[in-house]
Amino acid sequence: MDTSIKLNKLKNLDQSMINALLTSINDLLFIMKVEGDNFIYHYANDQAIKHANLNELEFVGRSIQDVMPSDISKKLIESYHIAKRSKQALWYNDYLLSDGRKLYFETVLSPIINEYGICEFIVSVTRDVTLWTEETNEKLENELRYRSLFEHNLDSIIMLDSNGYIQQTNTSTYHVLGYRDKELRGRHITSLIDRKDTDDLEKVLSSTLLGVSTEIKSTLLLNKNGHYLRSHIKCIPIMLDQDIKGIYLIIRDTTSIQEKENYLFFLSQRDQLTGYYKRDMYTNLMNQSIHDSEILNSGVGLLIVNIDRLKVFNETYGYEIGDYIIEVVSKRITSTVKMTTKRSCPLIRHSGDEFVVIYETKSKDKMKKLAESIIEELKVPIDIPSFDEKVMISSTIGISSYPKDGLSSEIILRNAERALLACKENERGTYSFYDKAYSTLTQKKLNLENLLRQSLERDELEIVYQPQVSLHNNQLIGLEALLRWKHEKLGYIPPSEFIPIAEQSHLIIEIGNWVFKQVAKQIKIWIDKGYDVKKVAVNLSPKQFYTGEIGQHISECLEIYNIPGELLSIEITESSMVNREQTASILQKLKNLKIKIAVDDFGTGYSSLSYIKDFPVDMLKIDRSFIQSVTNDSRNAAIVTTIISLAHSLGIDVIAEGVETTEQIAFLKKKHCLKAQGYYFSKPVSASEIEKIYY
Repeated sequence: MDTSIKLNKLKNLDQSMINALLTSINDLLFIMKVEGDNFIYHYANDQAIKHANLNELEFVGRSIQDVMPSDISKKLIESYHIAKRSKQALWYNDYLLSDGRKLYFETVLSPIINEYGICEFIVSVTRDVTLWTEETNEKLENELRYRSLFEHNLDSIIMLDSNGYIQQTNTSTYHVLGYRDKELRGRHITSLIDRKDTDDLEKVLSSTLLGVSTEIKSTLLLNKNGHYLRSHIKCIPIMLDQDIKGIYLIIRDTTSIQEKENYLFFLSQRDQLTGYYKRDMYTNLMNQSIHDSEILNSGVGLLIVNIDRLKVFNETYGYEIGDYIIEVVSKRITSTVKMTTKRSCPLIRHSGDEFVVIYETKSKDKMKKLAESIIEELKVPIDIPSFDEKVMISSTIGISSYPKDGLSSEIILRNAERALLACKENERGTYSFYDKAYSTLTQKKLNLENLLRQSLERDELEIVYQPQVSLHNNQLIGLEALLRWKHEKLGYIPPSEFIPIAEQSHLIIEIGNWVFKQVAKQIKIWIDKGYDVKKVAVNLSPKQFYTGEIGQHISECLEIYNIPGELLSIEITESSMVNREQTASILQKLKNLKIKIAVDDFGTGYSSLSYIKDFPVDMLKIDRSFIQSVTNDSRNAAIVTTIISLAHSLGIDVIAEGVETTEQIAFLKKKHCLKAQGYYFSKPVSASEIEKIYY
């Protein structure tokens, strides 16, 4: 046979196979030829012709817009253009209504690219996915129905795996047992059951895992607050593909009305977070202990335990972690009290960061031993799982006793608070017994606070300025503004006395704003006199820093007195830099005003060095406590050297404060710290004195 005839037969055979293949495809198949911006029908299989009603049309060689209605052709052409431009397969879903039924389709457009990189054809394959979509929607609807039944059921529902570990709980579980879902996940169900009922529960669970719904008509469940609830439990197997994957427990509280009333009374006495007594219960509990001690001829000790710097942890990690720390602390105090005293003493949540322990003893040594034990136990680091790290906390304790320090519950509490306050001011992380001198000290502070509130109205506050000089040429490079208070009768009151009072009473915000206004006003006076004004530094307290309004207040001061931000510097302590995100935001607002940022008392705080790297800090101030003994204390010398080196490596200025001797100056020059302030150069003086000496 002629070779050319054989080739023609083979070609016809190949074409026949292709036609048979295209015809046998159940999906809708279109092949469109691309001609410019038009898409021309080149081929359609029987299913496609039937679906598109092309039976009676001569569609081959015609464009989509010539064959299909305008609303359909417009959508099709948009999709074809996307496939043509991208030269990649395009998937999309669509639906249409037919005889009142919604039909769903999935389409893929596959561009055919020739050897010149031009899209020559587009193959469209459309599959009817109605059945699959309807099944999926039905499953989703069933899932939503299940979720609604699960979440809104008035009974507690707990889902267990086949080993009895809790996988999930509904909202009602919290109302019945007091535990939130995240607190129960991963716990074994027997941890919630009274020990005498655990054998019965395990038998019922074993039966349920064989595919039989079972129940326990009466069992005792342990609430989070330690109270038992009588409950009815129904166990239902969880079936998936004929396999049992776990168990649903449906729990109904069957506690009697009297039991519920007793339980509600119990809850009314308890702190919601820790489960220990509320503050309101203190008077009753203390009076009962006093009554008992009179009968037994003993005494009563009162310990107030304060969690140091809880506010810092709340700001750093969030209040949820702060609550977690409080829960851990309360449990540690309870266990320590039981272990040390060999008895159960009432524990009261006195405030957000304080607990009260009532210890019936007249032995000061026993109170001391308990306080020391609590302090040591609370030093153990606390794991913070969500942050994968540990936090170190400390505690401070104030102690008073009956009848030595008072004859009523109110006076005993007040004196314990005074002992705590005195201890916190002197040395946190330790304890202090009440002393009568504390009452005098407290009264003095109250009097000073009242006088301080009146100081602004009476014009008793004033600003003095301490020069900052260059060790290179002894020239003035800046000033630090410092606050002084002169009372008409008491005379000058040291800042070490009134600044802490201002901080504690929040007067520091009002006073601090007044300071900024006065400094801005003074800078304007010097500018108007034609002086070469150097920048003036103002100390900013942590409370004032975190009000969120400091940037706006300083901006208003600059605008009112029409002075440049470059002439103002703020000094913040390391303790003001704990909340990284908020600190960064506030400092950036100040930098936008061209204000310089200095870290005061550097090296005495507890913040991370990474803060200095990440924040827009312009200067580090070496604390005077290091400078005073820098020439005779090798450790302080090493610390100062390190701070100077750190500042230089980060491109930050460094200045030493509290400089008083030529030896200190020689040391600083040798270590290349060429800026200083202190009594060697000048004590803080009035604005008029600054003018006489430097301007």
